[in-house]
Amino acid sequence: MLSLATLAGCISSGTRTDYAYDPSYGVASPEFLRSLAGLRNGMVGGNAVKLLENGDGLFPDLLQAIAGARASINVEVYIFSDGEIGRRIVAALCERAHAGIGVRVLVDGLGDRLGGLAGEMRAAGVNFHVYKPIRIYSLAHIGHRTHRKIVTIDGRIGYCGGFGFDDRWRGDARNEHEWRDLAVRVEGPAVRQMQRVFMEDWVHTTGEVLNGDAQFPVIKPAGDVLVQVISSSRTDQSSMSKLMMYMAIQAARRTVWIENAYFVPDSQIRRALVRAARRGVDVRIVEPGPTMDIPAIRRASQYHYGELLDAGVAIYEYQPTMLHTKAMVVDGIWTTVGSINFDARSMRKNAEANVVVYDTRFAAVVAAVVEKDIARSKALTKLAWAKRGVWERVREVFASFFSEMY
Repeated sequence: MLSLATLAGCISSGTRTDYAYDPSYGVASPEFLRSLAGLRNGMVGGNAVKLLENGDGLFPDLLQAIAGARASINVEVYIFSDGEIGRRIVAALCERAHAGIGVRVLVDGLGDRLGGLAGEMRAAGVNFHVYKPIRIYSLAHIGHRTHRKIVTIDGRIGYCGGFGFDDRWRGDARNEHEWRDLAVRVEGPAVRQMQRVFMEDWVHTTGEVLNGDAQFPVIKPAGDVLVQVISSSRTDQSSMSKLMMYMAIQAARRTVWIENAYFVPDSQIRRALVRAARRGVDVRIVEPGPTMDIPAIRRASQYHYGELLDAGVAIYEYQPTMLHTKAMVVDGIWTTVGSINFDARSMRKNAEANVVVYDTRFAAVVAAVVEKDIARSKALTKLAWAKRGVWERVREVFASFFSEMY
């Protein structure tokens, strides 16, 4: 039987891969924990983690960490806009650059909406670059983006989540103008893995190899939590995004709770969720509701609701605002938060990054968030779903034809 590392190395980029993984052990077992070493980076201990909810939870914490930087700041983000949030982040980065701190910023070419703020950063000494700028001659590859959301401070503190530096992430999800999202702050040795993830796209874009104590310092333990950083990209000979999710679902014995903004999983992930529900696992999926920013993706997701509901999967549509979260909790011990969606773009096309935390305390915190969001969601039932109209069904079928584009 192929080892997980060998299996991962045999995957072709940009192709659909079905995995052979049916463990006799559960997520809470030592065997599963050891198996995670096959996902490129193994679990590393000695970390402290903190869940950050919405903009009100993230941005004050992040801005304080930036202000306290003494050696380096690295930023990789998909959306960076000229607005209240963008200007606050830019001002903080420029202040540190003026103070002599090495500040590096990498923004995706499709999500770069900075306008003149990019020039302000460069003038202040920020090493600013755009990942795959949009050009006429490169339109054939316009779908190959960095969707990562990573910030590291001094190589010791790291942030990862679903956030963008845009006014949609302001506030506390109080209304439809304030998006719902999660991020995780990590302190400790696992930040070195986050640095490596940032360095992948930084080297690809600039050629500069990060090195030295400013980027890779000796890191003392900051806590007692096991953390793993999972990354994937189109240029990999692997699909770590999908393999990570699939392994956790297959090994689940009690619960699989998912919150995901763009939930259009392929057939193997759907089958895994169906099998889990049928073997008695409590499978819950929380997705965006009527405030979804891309209605076509919502319809493509709804196309598969019947299959999941028939198996006993509970599906909820979040009502107050756009749910942009990408989180998953399994068996009260394995949790992941980051940028990865359950769609073809995240699994095979984009550069992505998630933090995986193996800790019952953190899992309980995230599970409480999921329960809070379920309370603000509409639960779907098999009976009600079966009664939807013909036009709704036609739109779902049509949207599903384009699932590979989402």
